[in-house]
Amino acid sequence: MEELNGKNLDNKKEYPAESGVSFDKFVEGGIEISLAHIRDNYENRKNPLENLAFHNTGHTKTIVRRVDKILEALGADTRTRSLGRLFAGGHDTVQNWEAKTAENGNIVRDRSPFPNERDSFRMIGDYMEAVNKNEGREIFTEEDIALGDEAIMATKASGPGSWDSERGTVIQQNLNEKSSLLARVLALADIGGAGMDGGKQFIYEGNTFFREDNLDILDVMSHAEKLSALTDEQKESLRKRMISWGVSQQKFAEGRMARFEMEIAGLTEKEKDVLRKEIFNKFDNSIEAVKNKASERESMGFEELARDFGYTI
Repeated sequence: MEELNGKNLDNKKEYPAESGVSFDKFVEGGIEISLAHIRDNYENRKNPLENLAFHNTGHTKTIVRRVDKILEALGADTRTRSLGRLFAGGHDTVQNWEAKTAENGNIVRDRSPFPNERDSFRMIGDYMEAVNKNEGREIFTEEDIALGDEAIMATKASGPGSWDSERGTVIQQNLNEKSSLLARVLALADIGGAGMDGGKQFIYEGNTFFREDNLDILDVMSHAEKLSALTDEQKESLRKRMISWGVSQQKFAEGRMARFEMEIAGLTEKEKDVLRKEIFNKFDNSIEAVKNKASERESMGFEELARDFGYTI
């Protein structure tokens, strides 16, 4: 990737030319700090309930990849792509939650009471400001920092107004027709597995999200004595929850496809066409794959199904 020469030629705006350390080095440094924070707080914990199967470094790296792929396809300049990677790297660094008992008695992970997106941005915003202070010059502009705030907040898909009951999928409430390119791209990438990566990745992400959010099942699966104490009735109840989740994933993928045109409404016709044809062209593959997987799982017993979801038992 070419180094910044002090200008963003796409918008003719002057940026400070870095000496000694390239702009990309600062960006990659920020991504590494974000990954280290996620690794320390959500992957290497003694309590298995504190280790996140979905919101971990793997997810962050996936979103960095997706964002860069989208921006490259859209012909974004080098600096915009670098900022996109930085914001993607920092979009999920804070994952506060509480256990919530649903009406049906299931115990799930609830993030909605916490400003995780705001706190995640604050970490990357603080990093950008610290770089400027340490370097004694403006490496990241005020506009860059504001864009990071907008982009990370655009990924919010929890709390009131975040569920499209008709289409069976999530809504990113802060994304609208006036959203910046970076905000739109990060939002699309964050929940874009069905359209971008296809069935295998979409099923994998669904499995990990289920394992992360269903705390009562995770607790049982993480303790051999609790697992061995399950009655046949309890096993069947847990099996039905996994089966139900698998079936809902088809609806989720169909909902992602149905909402796609709404979510790209602020782009030019040329940009929309690129995304439709080159990037988000795997919805049908994901829908078919998850439909087949759900059918395959119907005949699985509890232990086989649990392993298919990625539990180690």
